[in-house]
Amino acid sequence: MATDLNTTISLHRFVDELMTGLLPRAVSHKTIIINQIDRDIEVGSDENLLAFVLWNLLDRAVDCTRNECIHVESVMVDDKIMIRVRNAGVYFYRSCANCIRQVQHAAEKIGGTISIDYSDGNTGTIVALTLNRAA
Repeated sequence: MATDLNTTISLHRFVDELMTGLLPRAVSHKTIIINQIDRDIEVGSDENLLAFVLWNLLDRAVDCTRNECIHVESVMVDDKIMIRVRNAGVYFYRSCANCIRQVQHAAEKIGGTISIDYSDGNTGTIVALTLNRAA
């Protein structure tokens, strides 16, 4: 019998739970993770695959960041939600660019895409997961 793995997930709460596991390393790197996801946003997704994708993006950000803030933020675009992980370092860009294939494959399985953008300005590196909103 087939089961529907998609559930409606409160994105802010979900990111909080993922961040908890990263706090010891973030503290050792003197890094702060700020969850700026809108508390009202929900996504319909396979919870395990979503956790895999977001964990990898957050884990890379923590691994590549020292003495900075990592911002996890949400942006609504039409019926899509963009979850952005942003920090100031070029090393984060290189780290994500080198290992994105496996994470991109998992993102595609949940109907998402991943993009990476680096700017020398104040925004630094932004890695974004774009998903459909929950109905």
